[in-house]
Amino acid sequence: MGGTVNVHSAVYGKMLKTNQIFSAGSKIFKRSGVTGKKILPYLMRQKKDKVKKMETQFSSNSQPPVPNPPRSRPFLNEQTLSISSNDPESFHCVMGPVLVMAQLFGILPVSGILMPSPLQIEFVKFSVRTIYSAFISGMVLFMATLSIIHMIKTLNSATFEVQEGIVTATSGAIFYANCVMGLIIFFWLSSRWVTLQRDWRSMELFIDSNKMERPKLRWKLYLIAASILFVALIEHILSILVHVKKYDWSGKSDNATFLNFLEIYCTSSHAFILEIHLLKNFDYFKTLEFLFSVKYNLALGIFIFIVSKLATFTWNFTDVFIAMVATGLAERYKTLNKYVISSISKHRPIDWSELREDYAVLSFMVKKVDNDISPIILLSFVNNLYFICLQLLKGLS
Repeated sequence: MGGTVNVHSAVYGKMLKTNQIFSAGSKIFKRSGVTGKKILPYLMRQKKDKVKKMETQFSSNSQPPVPNPPRSRPFLNEQTLSISSNDPESFHCVMGPVLVMAQLFGILPVSGILMPSPLQIEFVKFSVRTIYSAFISGMVLFMATLSIIHMIKTLNSATFEVQEGIVTATSGAIFYANCVMGLIIFFWLSSRWVTLQRDWRSMELFIDSNKMERPKLRWKLYLIAASILFVALIEHILSILVHVKKYDWSGKSDNATFLNFLEIYCTSSHAFILEIHLLKNFDYFKTLEFLFSVKYNLALGIFIFIVSKLATFTWNFTDVFIAMVATGLAERYKTLNKYVISSISKHRPIDWSELREDYAVLSFMVKKVDNDISPIILLSFVNNLYFICLQLLKGLS
């Protein structure tokens, strides 16, 4: 039956395997005839005659007209990007302002993120951005080292017997170690981000050539980033207020100065760094205590205040970055689903071969993105899991 339709292979190069479908249908008819023969010969003969008549009509009188050739589209690896193209709804253009803000905190040091085309993005190993990012990472690494030393000195069996002892011993080390790893992973991602953005833009151009409605990413992604960062800012301000309860907010005393505010904040929130709060009961750590314990001074206070803000932003931006990338991909899937549902409801013809290509290209992009940002996802998952368990432990104890 499939041999009755004779169409040039160039026309049906991307169509579904119609021959297999019709062949399967013929087998069904044949099986139905055999079953009927076993049950009732009379009905079997009628069914065979009916099937034979349908096949004859399809092969001779009801041949479908030859459709127009499918619209040719360049494949993903053949897609050419234009430097002058500037689509404000493209993922590259939407991520630009957010990444500029992140680079102020030493995250993802790539250049050209505000340019109209991802072809203008580049990662230079020795540039102002990379040096600045390495400097920020070094500052946070120094704080993480002090925090880990404090955890090693205080984490023992007696720690679990003291209320919130496990929190005091481990929270600082986990927090700063997580931020250092985040900065290192984002630095590692910088070289891959260039290729990733170019492939992403090629995927967008390939799918948009199908003339379907493009997803509106700009305000949706900005709303996600603003919501998460605003809540994080409120939480951080409340955390600062908790650590400066002893500060005179009335301003009547002589100690109501910024220097006094800074000292109260540092000695309360980062007590593990200062010598007056270090434990003296571990003789085998005297060398480390001598090397790494210092007394509070203005320079140390400013350093602690700045580094804590850098680490806090990195900690929260990790979740923002994952949410924005995931939303950018999810909106593309929603657009494909919306197009199919809308076409079916309005009884419009659908070129399934093009939709299949779009889905395949999008699936390839998801795998590539997952391969590049999976370390960030794992880091965020482990960090959130730790602090959730820590809060549960505090609540139960």
